[in-house]
Amino acid sequence: MPAGAVRDTRRAVLGLFTRIKDPVPGTAQVVSGTRPPDSATSANVRLQLVIQAEGIAPYSTELHCIAPTKKWPFPGEALPVIVSRSDPHKLKIDWDAVVPHADRGREQAEQLAAALRGQAGPGADAPLAGIPPEAQAIVAQLQQAFPGAQVQVGSAEGIRPPGTPAAAEDPEEELLDRLERLAALHERGVLTDAEFAEQKRRILDGP
Repeated sequence: MPAGAVRDTRRAVLGLFTRIKDPVPGTAQVVSGTRPPDSATSANVRLQLVIQAEGIAPYSTELHCIAPTKKWPFPGEALPVIVSRSDPHKLKIDWDAVVPHADRGREQAEQLAAALRGQAGPGADAPLAGIPPEAQAIVAQLQQAFPGAQVQVGSAEGIRPPGTPAAAEDPEEELLDRLERLAALHERGVLTDAEFAEQKRRILDGP
């Protein structure tokens, strides 16, 4: 592939037993793909991907493969792949490293609930000192959407660096604001009924 190339639409069609020579791990960003089957444990899928791997310039390719339904790739997702350094259009998705959608949603809900409590959820980094729970929830969402990404939070309005005194606020308005945000998470299905009730109790009872 020419140096500096950023786009190549050649097609990568791999069988189950394709051998990858000179393999290197990478990431495939799903741009588009066929819909999952209504009732099957796996099915053929055609994906348009953007590939990134160490030592290889980013490029686009089309991949035909068999995908498990519970791990079906949807646009916007990032998938772990193994790429041939000598021929980048020879690649395969590392399905063993892909988290099933059901587990992914459960883990995200646990991380968001933990962030609201000012704690770290399963697989999350240590709590972010000096950052309000609401901001921690946003960071948890970004980390879930972009695994391995480094999320940096700087000083901004409503987000205080450690040691900075908080501005005076109306306690009643702050309480209502927290309850509204909690209710919004519950309506979106991020929090279960039990988690919503527990977080509501914590807010109303205070520290």
